[in-house]
Amino acid sequence: MKHAIIALAFSVISLVAPGAVSAQGVSPNITGDWVVQITGDQLLVGTLHFTQVGDTVVGSAEGSTKSGNGVLQISGTLNAPQLSGKWRSPKGEVGWITLNFQPGFKAFSGQWGYSGRKPNGTIVSRKFVATPF
Repeated sequence: MKHAIIALAFSVISLVAPGAVSAQGVSPNITGDWVVQITGDQLLVGTLHFTQVGDTVVGSAEGSTKSGNGVLQISGTLNAPQLSGKWRSPKGEVGWITLNFQPGFKAFSGQWGYSGRKPNGTIVSRKFVATPF
């Protein structure tokens, strides 16, 4: 159900805002699953799923932290090679996130913080790539 709602929202966005173009041409698409580790006052290790339409990106990660279980939500804008956005925790906390993608867009690292504050932690990730048997 959650994925159907996200897909519907992106269908509407794609009709209103066609794909973004960067100085190098069409922006790379980061849609997919990413193995992620987030550090700071919370530690989250899990899978982050990004969906991108144009330069708009939304993501969600189900995880377990010392504060409980739930879904972390991320939304932002990809201005390659950097994604700048906002996050919302399962408990309703909000903040900012900046991700810097490596060449090839198969990995990123970045920082996050609570709204209006300095960085609180780091985030590192690699794109999950299935290998054939």
